Amino acid sequence: MPKLTMIASVNDGIRTAMREDPRVVVFGEDVGKKGGVFGATDKIQQEFGESRCFDTPLSEDGIVGAAIGMAMNGLRPIAEIQFQDFIYPAFDQIVSELAKLRYRSGGQYSAPVVVRTPTAAASAAASTTRNRARRIFAIRPASSS
Repeated sequence: MPKLTMIASVNDGIRTAMREDPRVVVFGEDVGKKGGVFGATDKIQQEFGESRCFDTPLSEDGIVGAAIGMAMNGLRPIAEIQFQDFIYPAFDQIVSELAKLRYRSGGQYSAPVVVRTPTAAASAAASTTRNRARRIFAIRPASSS
């Protein structure tokens, strides 16, 4: 088995999922032609086309909201938030809508969504891309309301 970097493994995982299931789409900020942050989606748009790998506007809540709608309608979206620090606008969509959809719909709907975002990467990025927002998701208690 070849040794891969973390980012090469992420890229390979996305490609594998997209090859195995035509419902898998990946979208977010700069994931298309630029290949995503650190190259996570490098050349995926070339291989699968713009309908399955595409860029979005800078709207994190819109990215996650679109992913929820796509998933409810049969797709398997991988929504990429460029840096974890930018996930805060999407927090409500994730914890209030995505996480509770099955319960709130009485089991009628589910939303198999992957929200992918790098965190605390070693780069020359500004301080606004170095925080670790994962704690707010990890400590969120399960709720049925």
